[in-house]
Amino acid sequence: MASVTLQALEKRFGEVRAVAGLDIAIADGEFLTLLGPSGCGKSTALACIAGLEQPSGGTIRFDTRDVTELQPHQRNIAMVFQDYALYPHMSVRDNISFGLRQQRLSAEVIERQVQAAADMLGLGPLLERRPADLSGGQRQRVAVGRAVVRNPAVLLMDEPLSNLDAGLRVNTRTEIKRLQRELGTTTVFVTHDQEEAMVLSDRVAIMRAGSLQQIGPPMAVYRKPANLFVAGFIGSPAMNLFEVELGRTDGRLICSLAGRRIELPLSAVDEASLAGLGQGTTAILGIRPTDLVLGNGRDLLIEGELYLAEPIGPLTYLDVDIGGRPAKGVCDPDTAPELGARITLACAAGRVHLFDPATERRL
Repeated sequence: MASVTLQALEKRFGEVRAVAGLDIAIADGEFLTLLGPSGCGKSTALACIAGLEQPSGGTIRFDTRDVTELQPHQRNIAMVFQDYALYPHMSVRDNISFGLRQQRLSAEVIERQVQAAADMLGLGPLLERRPADLSGGQRQRVAVGRAVVRNPAVLLMDEPLSNLDAGLRVNTRTEIKRLQRELGTTTVFVTHDQEEAMVLSDRVAIMRAGSLQQIGPPMAVYRKPANLFVAGFIGSPAMNLFEVELGRTDGRLICSLAGRRIELPLSAVDEASLAGLGQGTTAILGIRPTDLVLGNGRDLLIEGELYLAEPIGPLTYLDVDIGGRPAKGVCDPDTAPELGARITLACAAGRVHLFDPATERRL
């Protein structure tokens, strides 16, 4: 296995800067996800790590070895693609063993490693079938088996679950996580699905327009998004965002929202970021729907008219009109109010996020 270091990694396609000075250090055995919307540069960065694209600048290291100029076969990497890329005329056994046979290993070693991978992935009964005889989930497992059987230093996975239906996606990501834990393989995973990233990763690197926006453990990124883009991209449903006026007095932070004065302790934000704050300063107030609950007794209270209730089983989402602005909160399904009711949503101070509307950075 190996650590992976990207230093000032850049990739241009003509005038388009697909990857813009990426600096990431991935520990040996870590599962890191590159997350972001389509076109953000995550797959291009992965292709540079694999050697499928030549960087326009910067360096890539596996441990202390500079691999920036090396061909893919010189890097000891394995890659799982979105479309599986299986050989249709070969059996599952031959697909998994293909890379081993290219290395001219003995038949005994190949059989042992293929059988071990098949056992881990539940492919034992399928070894003599061809890809056309397999389900989508089974094909994906074969692709993963073909990658891990070679004991690569780094495993690269580019949107490997996007072609699966919802049920298979959940099952397959569980298998991938279990397998990566068992093997301890350094893994770089690319996805646009924030739920996949949260479930699978040791750390998540969120990208936008080729640049790194934030990197950290999934819950750290969820709880303290670095900017408005990360706040809106991570979490489902999306974070409520309100433009508010800020001020402070007597050790309290004052927000004005829809004509209502809301007081919060200054501990709710970074005090240094509020240096020089005057009355009437504009900010963006962010609250996740799951932190905005029906009832009283919290630091922040918002009143509005309920216009939609969305039961999803363990909880019900409440869509509320707050002075002409929509907001989404939650309640227990058994306590959902009637539509049109005037309700109060409450949030603890520690769950409030404030952002500078000019820089979009977290306050």
